[in-house]
Amino acid sequence: MLTLVQPPPGGQGGGAPARRRRRSIPCLSLTPIQRKRLRAALRNLRTAYGSWSCLAEVMGMSVVAVEAIANGRENGSPATAQRAAKAAGITVEQLLGGLVAADRCPTCGRSG
Repeated sequence: MLTLVQPPPGGQGGGAPARRRRRSIPCLSLTPIQRKRLRAALRNLRTAYGSWSCLAEVMGMSVVAVEAIANGRENGSPATAQRAAKAAGITVEQLLGGLVAADRCPTCGRSG
């Protein structure tokens, strides 16, 4: 025999369900300088691709996430840096590394 049980009014907890708060955990893998360079690279890639939506599609991310990182509202992660480097056609080290003079080799640093 099947017995049906009626739940108490208001659900099992007896009240409104507690709302979950989303915690923003900062990514400590990137230094502040690397995060700054990632933001600059995203802004330059946006110019190269023409729009945030096109860049976000190439990177496989949402437009909101890419814009938030580029504008400094969110911290970037190594995964974001890797996606940006792939979109730019360069390595992560080149993307996050220091600037190289135009007359020097970007790989070894020798003057050409």
